[in-house]
Amino acid sequence: MNYPIVNLLLGAPEAQKEDFRSIEGPWIGLDHGNISLLNQKIIPEVSAGDFDSLTSKEKIQLEENCPDIRYANPVKDFTDSQLGVQIALEDLKAQHVRIYGALGGRIDHELINLFLPLDLPRKQDIPKLELLDAGNSISYYLPGKYQITKLASMKYLGFFNLTPVEHFTIFDAKYCLHDASVQRPISWSSNEFVRSTVDFEFQSGVMAVIQSRDQNS
Repeated sequence: MNYPIVNLLLGAPEAQKEDFRSIEGPWIGLDHGNISLLNQKIIPEVSAGDFDSLTSKEKIQLEENCPDIRYANPVKDFTDSQLGVQIALEDLKAQHVRIYGALGGRIDHELINLFLPLDLPRKQDIPKLELLDAGNSISYYLPGKYQITKLASMKYLGFFNLTPVEHFTIFDAKYCLHDASVQRPISWSSNEFVRSTVDFEFQSGVMAVIQSRDQNS
């Protein structure tokens, strides 16, 4: 199998309120994310996890409806999100992996998911990942020069370096930045587009670009 896009659904409580039926592409359900998908009549291509958050009734629902279930030992050295990304990249050969349900739950899980690209064995796979929820879109970049386009549903623009970065410059935004080099993660937050695109560049490190909006907007 070789898919241009694969969607992952984790089990964050906020994700259970979202409607995924209009999203194109196959799904991988992780743990309780499988139940959220099944309740919307979406059959996951692959179901994976330790399933420790499922009730007995939900486990029966999973086993009766999901064609490819991969059980993980609850005592393991990796998270469900890491397992899902591995399946998407290695088994389904995804060129882009959209991850839902990774934000808005437990803060320790949220931090693991935010830094998920650093766990990938192949550095070139980092830009394939994207974290999404109703109020955030997080994409990842390797060194280079880029132009990003404003998402219609989002207001704010943020940059967050996961690693030390060198010679980071933001062009054409409400708040520009020139040739910054930092050794620790920093959130350049609450920036905004002044037109439909913003250009940025950096020479080393891994950068997350966040488009977001307030919860009540």
